[in-house]
Amino acid sequence: MQINILLSTYNGERYLKEQLDSLFYQTYKNIKIIVRDDGSTDKTLEILKAYDVYLLEPHENIGPKKSFSSLLEYVLQNTDSNYFMFCDQDDVWEKDKIEKTLAKMQELEFQYEDTPLLVHTDLKVVDEELKLIQNSFWKHEYINPSINSFNRLLMQNTITGCTVMINRKLAELCLPVPDGAIMHDWWIGLVASKFGKIGFINNGTILYRQHASNSIGAKGFRLMYIIEKFLKSDNLSVNILQAKAFLDIYRDILDEGTIEILEEFSALESQSFWQKRKILLKYKLLKQGLIRNLGLLLKI
Repeated sequence: MQINILLSTYNGERYLKEQLDSLFYQTYKNIKIIVRDDGSTDKTLEILKAYDVYLLEPHENIGPKKSFSSLLEYVLQNTDSNYFMFCDQDDVWEKDKIEKTLAKMQELEFQYEDTPLLVHTDLKVVDEELKLIQNSFWKHEYINPSINSFNRLLMQNTITGCTVMINRKLAELCLPVPDGAIMHDWWIGLVASKFGKIGFINNGTILYRQHASNSIGAKGFRLMYIIEKFLKSDNLSVNILQAKAFLDIYRDILDEGTIEILEEFSALESQSFWQKRKILLKYKLLKQGLIRNLGLLLKI
């Protein structure tokens, strides 16, 4: 069965060859790499054209969220593949990443027939030269991937898009990714959590390269980072906008309890000091870890 690898690029000439090589060195060979360039002005397009990839047009700059959404829309309309993986331009995939992820996906399919499914994995954090910083991104960030209920994912995304495989049923359900979504991976994770199942692999399947141009990256729980997070207000505005978008799109197929959570959370900013905290605790709208939640409850 063919797996579609969805790659969005933007001025990626420095690391792109290493990533593409790692895709073609995979132990699982039946793949099609579909690329959308987001308006690169360097040699990214030249590099892509030297590889056996399918390059979409046009190459206008729309940002990573819309770029990946466009890729997913394309493959749904133009391929009959049942599995899709997201790929960033500056990482390196371990050679058995696809093989391992597909095995986990098939395990879930055996358990949950005809269900929207998502599988994601841990990552190995490396520097610009691929030297190991931390063997586990999840340990680096104090993330427990089994805490993936809908209310918890509303508050904190724990699914890294470049590790993800989704099945066709989830792809059909999560599109279009709305403007109110924070990022495509966060949105897809929410949809999977509410309407399907999420599986994970505890091993790192990607060398997650950290450099100055990372969109998000691995921050770690260093002391100065913790202090900085405490000093800044915990702004939930983007989480609330995403929750409102979710409610607008899926209201007709949501249960009453979920509608209540989304309505209360959507109105959070208009509530009093104590009411805000009461709502978060009532519905367990919490992040992972004591430090994150102390910051949340103190600063909202």
